[in-house]
Formats: sequence, structure tokens, C-alpha cells
Amino acid sequence: MIFGELYRHGSDWKFKAVGQGFAGGLGALAAQHGVNI
Repeated sequence: MIFGELYRHGSDWKFKAVGQGFAGGLGALAAQHGVNI
């Protein structure tokens, strides 16, 4: 499950609540963001 997104907006950090599922599970989510498990 994706709970939120942390991103830069200009010089500020922002957090956006998302609350959605991710097909493929945690391994697929990590791989999409460049994390090796």
C-alpha cells in the first residue's frame, strides 16, 4: 500500500497522502523505486 508521496516543491518539502494499493506487492514497489531486495 502506498500511504503518501514526499516531494520537493521549489525549496520546500511536501507530503501528499495517497492511500492506494500497489499490484505486485512490496517487492515490486521497491523495485520500481530503485531499491534492491
